[in-house]
Amino acid sequence: MSVIRAVKTAYFSPSGGTKRAAELLCEQLGLPTEFINCTCPPAALPASIPVEKDELLVVAFPVYGGFPPRVEGLFRQFRGQGGPCVLVAAYGNRDYENALAAAAQQMTEQGFVCVGGMACITPHVFAPDIGAGRPDAEDAPAFAAFAQKVLAACERSPLHPASLPGDANAPRKPLHPMGRSRDEQRCTRCGRCVRACPTGALSDRLEVDGAKCVNCLVCSIGCPAGAWQFDTAASRAWLEQNFSARRAVEWFA
Repeated sequence: MSVIRAVKTAYFSPSGGTKRAAELLCEQLGLPTEFINCTCPPAALPASIPVEKDELLVVAFPVYGGFPPRVEGLFRQFRGQGGPCVLVAAYGNRDYENALAAAAQQMTEQGFVCVGGMACITPHVFAPDIGAGRPDAEDAPAFAAFAQKVLAACERSPLHPASLPGDANAPRKPLHPMGRSRDEQRCTRCGRCVRACPTGALSDRLEVDGAKCVNCLVCSIGCPAGAWQFDTAASRAWLEQNFSARRAVEWFA
């Protein structure tokens, strides 16, 4: 029987919602936890972050277009030794589609056994009224139940991978085009957005590489001057019209 002594939690959370979901799960796990912020260029993290077999790795990420974020090198630093991993896919009440399956495929290749996965709702970055305040008190029992199932799964010997929905090899849909602009009058050229961009989509001249940008809004959210603007009106209207009905937390273990 395996005994898990600690948790490492890696999260990508541009707007803070995914981090909050990961924190809630870790509270329910009740073990010493190290949080590792991966909302940064992969080069800013160590090239290799080993996870011991008696540690549980929690990997938390938002869902973009039905998959984990298309950030080169995201979570690639983590190396397992056959120990357990749990996935948290946070999405804005539309759908998580293939996100859990794709993340499980990656983490399995990196030496982990994915013993569980959760799809939970957080505020949608383009339509924050959808999923506002979530995860909330109504979601808490699902987090608690999932945590107990995860702890039980970690005691199995050998560990068994959870059956997770989705198709890791499904074709990725293009992201919705998003108008973006920078207010030259407001911009102080402090460079904070360049340093924060997790995909390297911003040059030192503040030019955007559209092929790298994933519309995570880190540049806008973190700008102290409010210089970066994204035109989310059309996406927000579509989301609010079609995906306002509350969805429940789903978990698999």
